[in-house]
Amino acid sequence: MAPVTVKKICFGAGYVGGPTCAVIALKCPNVIVTIVDLNQSRIDAWNSADFAVPIYEPGLVDVVKQARGRNLFFTTDVDRAIQEADLIFVSVNTPTKKSGVGAGFAADLNYVESATRRIAAVATSSKIVVEKSTVPCRTAESMRTILEANSKNGCRFDILSNPEFLAEGTAIQDLFAPDRVLIGSLQTEEGKNACQALANVYANWVPKERILTVGLWSSELSKLAANAMLAQRISSINALSAICEATGA
Repeated sequence: MAPVTVKKICFGAGYVGGPTCAVIALKCPNVIVTIVDLNQSRIDAWNSADFAVPIYEPGLVDVVKQARGRNLFFTTDVDRAIQEADLIFVSVNTPTKKSGVGAGFAADLNYVESATRRIAAVATSSKIVVEKSTVPCRTAESMRTILEANSKNGCRFDILSNPEFLAEGTAIQDLFAPDRVLIGSLQTEEGKNACQALANVYANWVPKERILTVGLWSSELSKLAANAMLAQRISSINALSAICEATGA
């Protein structure tokens, strides 16, 4: 059976976007998934004949082998992909700021803003835009403001937050059997409908009781809290190790 017309796109072919959307393509054969990136060499690696993908993650090559060319595609043609998609994941880098207010600890959202403005400028029909990167609270609201201020007549944008909870080395297994999938949306009828549309994608392989739907702020804060708890655990273990070294314990 030919794929249905539902099309999804991922901004960013990096560690989060590549594996996540590759697994979505594998698990949802009737959905066309296109991963876009401005880095030509990265896209060439994803499309390489010997499957020399630019990310090492156990099991990733097998996923790409099964889905690429069927309903999984990699391209640098960003504008065309935006126009054809109905759901867009924004999975771009959010490095630490190197200058200005917050330098050294705050997230640099330039890539997020750039991707959002590109979507608004190019889109000719309504889209669901999914914030996938790790970002501060209210980033989704800022994205919505940018989209609404720069959109064309007749284009509607619904914003979702869908943070990742992956660990390097087990990312594919984490995607195959997640302990939770968190989706945040505006608590309006339109927002809840968009949330359900994304939940239906995950429901192809994730048990429904593991798909959690919350508000936008709750979703963004949950990801930050999870990262903070992990950092705290690592810091505590390092401190305990230092005490053991000093005391000979």
